[in-house]
Amino acid sequence: METIIIGAGPGGLAVGACLQRAGMPFLILEQAATVGATWHGHYDRLHLHTPKSLSALPYLAFPKDYPRYPSRLQVIAYLEQYADHFALSPRFGQRVVAARPAAGGWEVQTQDTRLAAADLVVATGFAHVPYYPQWPGQADFQGSCLHSSAYRSGESFSQRRVLVVGFGNSGGEIALDLC
Repeated sequence: METIIIGAGPGGLAVGACLQRAGMPFLILEQAATVGATWHGHYDRLHLHTPKSLSALPYLAFPKDYPRYPSRLQVIAYLEQYADHFALSPRFGQRVVAARPAAGGWEVQTQDTRLAAADLVVATGFAHVPYYPQWPGQADFQGSCLHSSAYRSGESFSQRRVLVVGFGNSGGEIALDLC
């Protein structure tokens, strides 16, 4: 195999489409059962924070009827359409447990298979493992502390006072959702 790509999210799919267009053989390994698995687990209200014109993957624009800032479900549909359009066929259910330099390339070990490739692309993203900050007195707090990765909607917080810590993209959008 010429190239092994770890991850079938946006980065892995884009690399696969580019390699395919260049006529280079590759294999995409994905631990989940679907492309864009991280997008499936995000909160309901999530929309892209960048315009679709700047967020499309190589060689395939977002559908024209999508709004400027597509929803989470539209991004999932786009990633599925992208994989279909380029006939990308990730090998699902393949959790990579090790990747090591080997003679002339890489040896990649999944939970049940050992593979070799000249090149390796790690496209696993950075949002898989949440960061839980700690602050003085947190252990004494009687309410619930919830990371944005576990947030789905504001339904369970109705009629409650809520503090959102952090005002990045997720924090800002979750604060709006809670309002």
